[in-house]
Amino acid sequence: MSTDQNKIAELLARTPPFTGASEADIAALAAACSLHKFAPKAQVFSEGDRATAGWLIVSGRVRILIFAGGTRTLQAEALGPGELFGLYCRLGSRSPHTCTAVAEGELVAVRIPDRAFEALSHRSLAVSRCTAERCAERIRQIRNLVRFGRESVNDRIVSTLLTLRARFGDEIPATRHELATWVGASQETVFRGLAVLRAKRILRTERGRIFILDAKKLLQASGEPEQ
Repeated sequence: MSTDQNKIAELLARTPPFTGASEADIAALAAACSLHKFAPKAQVFSEGDRATAGWLIVSGRVRILIFAGGTRTLQAEALGPGELFGLYCRLGSRSPHTCTAVAEGELVAVRIPDRAFEALSHRSLAVSRCTAERCAERIRQIRNLVRFGRESVNDRIVSTLLTLRARFGDEIPATRHELATWVGASQETVFRGLAVLRAKRILRTERGRIFILDAKKLLQASGEPEQ
C-alpha cells in the first residue's frame, strides 16, 4: 500500500465501526479510500447534494449544519479527529445529503466510498453490528435536536452553553456568531441573551471565547422568561 493508504488503514483500524474488522478487510477498505484537504470554511458537502461517500476526520474540525425553516440554521454537531460524518444518516438508502458539512479550519479527511463501506458491512458481522448501534445513537441525537428546536431561544442558549461546557470546560472556544448558528437564532437575539447572562455575572465574553463564571446559575437560567 502507498503511504496514504497505510495512514488511512491505521486510522480506520482504531475507528468504530471498523475496529472489529479483519486486517485484510481494513486493507481492502483503505485501498478504496482517499485523503482530501479543505480550506477553512470550505463545504465538504451541502444539504441536497448527491451522496456517494462518507468522511472520517484526520485533522481539523467540521461543523454539521441543518436547515430548520425560515432563515434558521441549526448546528447539529461539531466534530473532530477520528469522527465520522455524512454516513450514518444515509445508510440503507440512496438519499442525498440531509445536512451541510463545513470545515471549521484547515481540514484533512478520508473519503470512504459508500460501495466500499457497504461491501465491508456485508462481510463483517462485527462492523454491521457496531454500525447498527451507531445508527441508533444517531436517531437519539436527532430526536434531541428536534426537541431542542422547539425550545425558547433563552433555553436553547443555555442548553448550548451547557453542552459546550461539558466538552470544553469553563472556557469555551466559540465566537458569538458561532453560538448564534448553534442556537438557530439571529445574532442579535443571541447577543441580547448573552447580555442578560453577562449582567447576572453568569458568564463573560472575549473575542472568540465565552467564559462560564457560575455553572449553577447557568443551569438555573434554563426556563426563565426571555427579556
